[in-house]
Parts: sequence; C-alpha cells; structure tokens
Amino acid sequence: MHSRKGGSVANTTERVRRFAHRVPCCRVCRLPSAEGRRLIAGPSVYICESCIASIATRESAAGTAKRCSFCGRRDVPIPSAWPSLAICAACLELARGILAEGDRRSRPAT
Repeated sequence: MHSRKGGSVANTTERVRRFAHRVPCCRVCRLPSAEGRRLIAGPSVYICESCIASIATRESAAGTAKRCSFCGRRDVPIPSAWPSLAICAACLELARGILAEGDRRSRPAT
C-alpha cells in the first residue's frame, strides 16, 4: 500500500495561506514586495519605498510617545506614525539612504 502525497483541497488551501504570510508586505499600505516594489526591513516590520516617499510630503509631527517600529526607541521624534507603524527621523533617513544606494548601484556606469 502506498500513501498519496498532497492531500485534500483544505490542506492545499492551508499551505497557500501559510505561504502568503511569508511574503513580505509593507506594514503601512499592506502591498507585497512584488512588481519592483522595494521594502526596507526592520525587526518583523517592513515599509515600502512609496510609503517612505509619502513621509516627505507630509507635515512633520511633534515628537510622540510612540515607539519606533525599527529601532524601538521612544525618546526620539517620530515624524510619521500610522496605526500599524511608527518610524523615527533617524530610521527614516537610514531607509532613504538604503534606497538611494540601491538606485546608485542599479544605474549603469557612464
């Protein structure tokens, strides 16, 4: 007797759900890192380049008591905070630097 590998539709659906949770998504807009979208990773949190760019166009808020989702500090100004993510000015500049470095590397040499 041999066992059949795979299983039922319910098992397949459960495997798809588990895989979907592994695909990194931006914590703010919930979009996955697909179609060329670049994500900056923090400890169990991601933010996409579009959301980072939107921070520059928003008014800077005064420092809040929120904890930065990337460095974990509370004693730093948080220029932008969403219900699911807060990013301090230092982490925001670091993220922008990472994206800028990636842009420089992707340009062909002249």
